[in-house]
Amino acid sequence: MTSIRQRALFVPQKHFEKLPSDEDGGVTKLIHRTDDPSEKWIEKTTEKIGDWKNLSRSIYLRWAITINAMCIAKNHYDGLPEEKALQTVTMRSIYGKAIHAPLAVWSGKQAASHYEQSTELVAAYGVADLVGSIEDIVFEAFEIYLRHNPENFIRGPDNKPMRKLFRDREHNSAAWEAAWVERYKNWRRKKIYNGLYSVMEHYWNEAGLLRPSKYKQTDVSDWCATVQMFSELRNLIVHSAPTVSPELARYCAIPTAMTFDFKEGEPLRVELHHLQSIECFLDQYLSALNISLLERAKGPIEKWVAPKK
Repeated sequence: MTSIRQRALFVPQKHFEKLPSDEDGGVTKLIHRTDDPSEKWIEKTTEKIGDWKNLSRSIYLRWAITINAMCIAKNHYDGLPEEKALQTVTMRSIYGKAIHAPLAVWSGKQAASHYEQSTELVAAYGVADLVGSIEDIVFEAFEIYLRHNPENFIRGPDNKPMRKLFRDREHNSAAWEAAWVERYKNWRRKKIYNGLYSVMEHYWNEAGLLRPSKYKQTDVSDWCATVQMFSELRNLIVHSAPTVSPELARYCAIPTAMTFDFKEGEPLRVELHHLQSIECFLDQYLSALNISLLERAKGPIEKWVAPKK
């Protein structure tokens, strides 16, 4: 069943099983087809790159069009005659029965002011949603790897029953799947306490992935530091922090901070450009992941991609 975050996707991506002619841009959504069992996790992960890009772009677009609609509403109500009003209803229990009842009635000017004040909050909730998508993507990629390479994941005395189910999985796939789901769910819940950036770093190390050979400016550690910055902002939003934390201000000094320029102790104000920075990072990260996976299987990119003419 589709999760709530996976609904309303607007930008489906083309998947390539071979590079488009005379251009290497398709590497960012290129599927690695293979008959080698040891590389099936790479095939499965590269199949997901386009879907993950669709997800991250759609989440950004959903919040961007919501902010746009609120700006239009602000302008609409600001131009109404004073006697025009906006009535907002809610549910109230009357004699034990829930009915709709007015909660607020605002003049046009009041409604315009409230729309303007609320717009910033929408951007903040958008940040929380978009950072949540990074968490979903990182863990989904990790699970793909672990399912194809479960040896370390099910080692130890506590996992002895799972190892037996793994050996017998062809005869009792339902039992193995149920055990896997429970094990992975508990693992994910514990793992996130170490920080999302730590999970990302662990994934790249466990999967034996390196930054693409052509990348010179940033590395996996930089991407993890960027995610740590995003996660700190989400944490402040979720916990309704009034001001910028020392940690967030410090993270904003990293080279990959993009438009994040928060200052310690200042009021925490989230704007559309912060959402844009996170979406941009995700787009670049997924492209880097795609190339890294392909290089893991095929070697340095210059050996199998012809340069543009």
